[in-house]
Amino acid sequence: MTQDGTGARTVREATLDLLRQLGMTTIFSNPSHTEMKLFESWPDDFRFVTGLQEATVVGMADGYAQATGKPSLVVINGGPGLGNAMGSVYTAASAHTPMVILGGQQARKLLLGEPFLNAVEAPSLPRPYIKWSAEPARPQDVPALLEKAYHIARQAPAGPVFVAVPEDDWVRPASPTPLRVRSVESAVVPDPAVLARLADALDAADRPALVAGPGVEIGGARTDLVQLAEKLGATVYGSPVWPRGSFPETHPLFGGVLAPLPELINQRLQEHDVVVVLGSPTFTLFTTADLFSTEPAPLDQSDQPQLPEGTAFFHITDDPQAAAWSMAESALVCPPAQAVRDLVPLVTRRESRPVRPSRPEVAVPEASAPLTQAYLFHLLAQELPHDAQLFEELPIARADFHEQIPLGPENGYFATASGALGFPFAGAVGYAVARPDQRAVVVVGEGSAQYTLHAMWTAAHYNLPVTFVIPNNSGYLSLKYYLDEKSQRAWQAGWDLSGVDMAQLARGFGCPGERIETPEQLKDALKRAFSTEGPMMLDVVVQDPGLFRL
Repeated sequence: MTQDGTGARTVREATLDLLRQLGMTTIFSNPSHTEMKLFESWPDDFRFVTGLQEATVVGMADGYAQATGKPSLVVINGGPGLGNAMGSVYTAASAHTPMVILGGQQARKLLLGEPFLNAVEAPSLPRPYIKWSAEPARPQDVPALLEKAYHIARQAPAGPVFVAVPEDDWVRPASPTPLRVRSVESAVVPDPAVLARLADALDAADRPALVAGPGVEIGGARTDLVQLAEKLGATVYGSPVWPRGSFPETHPLFGGVLAPLPELINQRLQEHDVVVVLGSPTFTLFTTADLFSTEPAPLDQSDQPQLPEGTAFFHITDDPQAAAWSMAESALVCPPAQAVRDLVPLVTRRESRPVRPSRPEVAVPEASAPLTQAYLFHLLAQELPHDAQLFEELPIARADFHEQIPLGPENGYFATASGALGFPFAGAVGYAVARPDQRAVVVVGEGSAQYTLHAMWTAAHYNLPVTFVIPNNSGYLSLKYYLDEKSQRAWQAGWDLSGVDMAQLARGFGCPGERIETPEQLKDALKRAFSTEGPMMLDVVVQDPGLFRL
């Protein structure tokens, strides 16, 4: 019933019907009063997942969307609430995660002034880290605008979208004309002529390589990429700052994950004569080697980072902007997963080139007290379920992580796509909402954990199968080792996190937590963590590893 008591269908009722038709009946939210009219007489066919802070809510919705491959739905305040969430929105945009964010706005009659919780110029607030945003001109336009947002979020390259809805719109009369939900499907396919030329280049190569980006896994072509690599005898690398595992790390052709420095990328790829980058930017960089120097720097007259001469680079992406700034000399804009599938029958199998391991042997780390991060990962690998889904955020430990935990064909791997901290901790919880049949395993440093640690409450509240493993080295050591020893001592207040006890924090959120300091404790605790039904936190004290490897 509308607010005037006429009994007409409301915008709220029309919107809920739309969401049912779109399959968006799971809602991630930390609401304010500007959204409460939506939740009156809440129906029992919707699932409401509560988060304690908006950045955590968006991070959980990100993990949920990556698990389902479909747009997730977030309901938060569209002013300060969205401001709190912007780090997670930035990451979702970088990951091309389909997501609809519905932001609560103040009632229309209050917008002439400056009311509490007002979202000034609401559609502008999340830009440019949002794919599209809007605010309805009339209350009855809300359902149609949300449908438009849904279709835009899904289209390649996918991404989060934002719609601000005034509080009183929900109780206004809906349009008397029922909304007809449209079908919008992608019909983009790779150009056969271009793929034929690419296949010829790969067949003619003596030392081909493939770089597996997240687009391969998002499009469900991981198995196809294995077939393509095996036919070519090509080394496969993970793209820099690999946000999704797109190739099994246990495969003998896997060459490791490329470091996000141009000098190290070139060092790895210059040995190949043809390199094809699939479903990733070419390339996402973290910094350059010269910026690790602590010496005074002259005026920078160097060129932009370049790829090695003598190697032909081809770039396949569904993102026109990524193609426009690509470092590769040739870029093809199309669905990367479909390009992989189409290339498999086009290339010639190299019978004379047996598959040989591309990765060097890794030494087994020794037990010690305090523990090393490498030993922690070594034991963790032995206890992981065969289909565990790994969520990692280890700015200084990623090399040890991938060396000690080579993920197999049934494992998923997720990490931040943006460099902003917080996604894995919350994303794993959202993934578990979508896939409670699989164990989500979070491996995150105690510094990174602080950004969305509220997700532990949600994991405990819904008894979700999430194991949190914290290599606790008591500091932001990725910042510490940017500095020389003298500067480290002078600026210790900026990187020292002594006293952070993640086990106590977990218990405060209702999640079982243990503090681990010895190898014996670690072995027993890992077994308990993976045999329990719900969530568990292991706060593992580890040594400062010194200058880290990328």
